[in-house]
Parts: sequence; C-alpha cells; structure tokens
Amino acid sequence: MRRATLMIYRIANSADPDRATSMADARIALCLESGVPMEDIDPASGYNHSRSAYERSRASWVDLVRQHGACEFYTVPDIERARAHWAEKRPQFVEGDDWLTAGLDAHRKFIDDLGHPCRKSSCLVHAPLPEA
Repeated sequence: MRRATLMIYRIANSADPDRATSMADARIALCLESGVPMEDIDPASGYNHSRSAYERSRASWVDLVRQHGACEFYTVPDIERARAHWAEKRPQFVEGDDWLTAGLDAHRKFIDDLGHPCRKSSCLVHAPLPEA
C-alpha cells in the first residue's frame, strides 16, 4: 500500500490543471485500498466519512481537551468547526454527542488524577472568564 500511496500522491501533486479533482481521486483510491466502503467516501473530496473515522476524529478532539483544557478563543471554535463538518456530512453521528462537554469532563478527571492544578490560564474549567 505504501508504494501505491506514494504513486497516487505524486500523480495528484503533478501540474494537473484540475488538482482538486486529482487529489479527491487519490484520496478515494487510498480509502478504497484501506478497505473503506465506497458509500462512506465523500465523492467530492475523497475523504472517509465512516463511523470509525468519526470516532477517531471525536476521540482526538476529546483527548486534546482532556490533556490541555479548552480555551474559548482557540480550542472551542476549532472543535465546533470539526463537529459542524461531521454534522453536515453525517448528522446521525453527532446527534446528542457534545464533544466539548465530553472533553471538559475528561479534563476535570485528568487534572484531579494528576493531583496538581491545571496550568492553562485560559482553561474554561479551571480559569473561566468572568461573567459580563
């Protein structure tokens, strides 16, 4: 698969006048080679929109917040943007699933288990902004 991956990305990164289409085609080929069913691949972008891809994305964001907390100015907009992408592509996956709350709950437990204070000065849990 590694050789095929390199070949596909080399072709997609060539001087093709329609690079976006070539990249989407390359991603589709890689997804198919990785065993992703065609119905889980977005034909326009070539990205994997399977349940397992959703779970990996969600787990990554929850773990980021677990370890570092969340900042209203940086982390929150990014996690909302990622979740909105999934809500657009696979609304059935995100229904009733609040990534930020899950991450903040995990962060509270993580900090409690560490036994020392959160060091992030902009943490929504440990250093919330004053009410306006």
